Amino acid sequence: MTASPEDIRSLTDSGLDSALAALPPVYAAGARVRDLPLKDGRISVPEDVREPLLLLRLLRPLADQAVVVRCGPVGAAEVSPVVFAPFSGLGTLLPVLVPAAGAEVSAAVHLVPAPHCHQQVPDESVRGPELARDPAAELVEAVLLEGVLARLTYLATSEKQRMIRQVREIAACRHADLAFSGALDSLGRDLGVYRLPDEDDARYRDRLMIFTSWRSATPDRLAGVLNGSGPDGAANAGLPARFGITGRFRLVEEQNPLALATRLVDVGPRGAAMRARVHELLRTVYLLDLERPVPELLPPEQRRRLEEVRQVLTTEVTRSAGPPPVRHLAPSLAVSLARLVRLVRALSDTGPVTLLRTHVEEPDPLHELGLGATLGQFGQQRLTAMGAAVEGLARGTSEMSALAGTLVPRPFSEDPAGRWLAEPCGLRTVHALTGDRLFVSSLPMLGLTVEGPAGLSVTGKAVFEARHGKDASSGGLHVLAGEAARRAGARFPQSGFGPAPTAVRGAALETALRAVADSPAAPLPPTLTPLVEGDLLAAAGAAFAGQVLDVVVVDQIVAYPFTLAELTALGSGDVLRRAVAARAQVLLDSGFYSVHGVFDPAGQRVLLLAAVSLLPGRPPKQGEAPPAEFQWLTTEVPRPPADPDAEGLPLSLLNSSGGRVEAVGQREGLALLVCLGHARRGLADPYEVRVEMPGDDRLDRDQYSYVMNILETLCPLGIEINTTELRRSHVDFGADEGGEPFPVQDASRTYRRYRRRRVISDDSGRGPGRPME
Repeated sequence: MTASPEDIRSLTDSGLDSALAALPPVYAAGARVRDLPLKDGRISVPEDVREPLLLLRLLRPLADQAVVVRCGPVGAAEVSPVVFAPFSGLGTLLPVLVPAAGAEVSAAVHLVPAPHCHQQVPDESVRGPELARDPAAELVEAVLLEGVLARLTYLATSEKQRMIRQVREIAACRHADLAFSGALDSLGRDLGVYRLPDEDDARYRDRLMIFTSWRSATPDRLAGVLNGSGPDGAANAGLPARFGITGRFRLVEEQNPLALATRLVDVGPRGAAMRARVHELLRTVYLLDLERPVPELLPPEQRRRLEEVRQVLTTEVTRSAGPPPVRHLAPSLAVSLARLVRLVRALSDTGPVTLLRTHVEEPDPLHELGLGATLGQFGQQRLTAMGAAVEGLARGTSEMSALAGTLVPRPFSEDPAGRWLAEPCGLRTVHALTGDRLFVSSLPMLGLTVEGPAGLSVTGKAVFEARHGKDASSGGLHVLAGEAARRAGARFPQSGFGPAPTAVRGAALETALRAVADSPAAPLPPTLTPLVEGDLLAAAGAAFAGQVLDVVVVDQIVAYPFTLAELTALGSGDVLRRAVAARAQVLLDSGFYSVHGVFDPAGQRVLLLAAVSLLPGRPPKQGEAPPAEFQWLTTEVPRPPADPDAEGLPLSLLNSSGGRVEAVGQREGLALLVCLGHARRGLADPYEVRVEMPGDDRLDRDQYSYVMNILETLCPLGIEINTTELRRSHVDFGADEGGEPFPVQDASRTYRRYRRRRVISDDSGRGPGRPME
């Protein structure tokens, strides 16, 4: 720690010079003061001295340090060491000895840091090495007093410097970085943070530093507290460094994409009539009509821009003849499409850009609100040619040149839909449909659609599902399930298990699960008993398969079949259990969230179900949400005026958190059903910050508690701090007192909270201000 800053009003003068200057001339002649520098570790006393007294003067103020000077006449025994205690002021004078005329006095200067500086006379073991000559001379100097009156004046003023030091100590003890001993305990009581048994000042001070300064919970401030200054590769310089943490933390605020899907559902005859009115309202008010000029009621600048967009789409785009007519689409979608068309032409592509489908009246979750459009695919030859022209266009200075500078062309085998071309234009959804068609939208739909009936009767019930079957690029699977399946295909041979079993998915999987659910109860083959005991296989396969079909949408599941012969080849008993568990772990490492087996009696095989959501009856991963998760919402369109006779919404939802939801018609009207789908790839959710550590750094129990208390103190209101990756990969608590390793999956509830609540009243009889247990 460094010296405390000088006070505005200097309180560091010993008072001797002022007292001597106030003496009348007749007395001043009998009191003489000489400054003697410290040279080469020695002080030379002049020959002509009278009644001398040798003092040492401190040349800079101290904070949490002490200065010890060992002095003595050269060739004689040392006298008692001179100690400038912590918080001594500038100019403090302390007596050394009464020197002889012409004597040489040696002086060895030691600087003692905290906490040993608070000893009355620091031991030799903590004084440290002697300071070099120049630093020692800059720290202390000698003062020679001559005359009895000078000695008496020094004694009369010496109490002043003692009081100044005490005042400085009292002022400094109000700050955690300078306080010590009981002063730290007093600060801790004020903050509700109490000293632990056998805890020294340094460690207690490090814990108090979390709470002793006001810190705004901004991203920059949180990063500064966790890491301090310095580049990413530097050592930790923030508060965690006080507890020996050298690695820097990474704050992840980039969000996982949310997929949005909608569907209009009419309830009763009035709902069907309202559907027609809503479509008419969309066409006349909210959607851009490609065959009519933009209405003049819009602001001039907005009207001019939309008219330019309309001209591009009517002159450069080939539209399908219908029916239904291809003419209405959302303005935001139209702007992005026009930008795409202009970019295609700037890349010297003269082929047709075909618009096949936009807003339609018939039930179609992709197009019924005009938020999406279907295009003809560009094809491999055109995408390859445009990718080659990107570099030349990016050298220009036009608007399209600036846009081309952001493009990163990808091979057709990796991106057959041309996302690299369309997404920078503002089209957040780009995925292939069947039949060389491409679906695009300015909203993040990501292939998600709501499948179910378009209408219900009042009190009628229906099941709606969040499906990804429209996205041909993922093979009809949820996008995360498709990615995990591809990774699993590579991981099986890498793990020494040979080729991955041929996956069962989609309609084939649904048929197989339906057959298992409808099969009569029968005992499992005895060879599968170890898998049931190891919680790898459902004991009641029919019931489990039925629950899967009721709760999970099959496009989130990939099944890997193992025949009884293949399982027998793996071994029996514990050997079989370990072999299947190892293959299940490969699937989990590939990106699946939940894995469990079910026996298919018809095929005499075990279907190892791997899902990117939580399978029924399976435990969730501690502190980690499923990668695929859904939230369902409903409202009424258009919102009616206040009607005392209308209660609730036309549609009510049951079990609105999974991929399948049951809806019940409550009253006549038109409902908008909205599904929000999470596709988590290790980034943050909305209103969430993830805290991670790169590398293989490990935190012990005390370090983990320290970091968690920092995060708890700086957590902004309404924001969740996610430490899943930190607890999963960087916490090592070793073994407990019984020798058992600590369960890391439960680490979220093991850190010690430093700040304890204090009671205000004395209802419990413990006295006011006592901490609650």
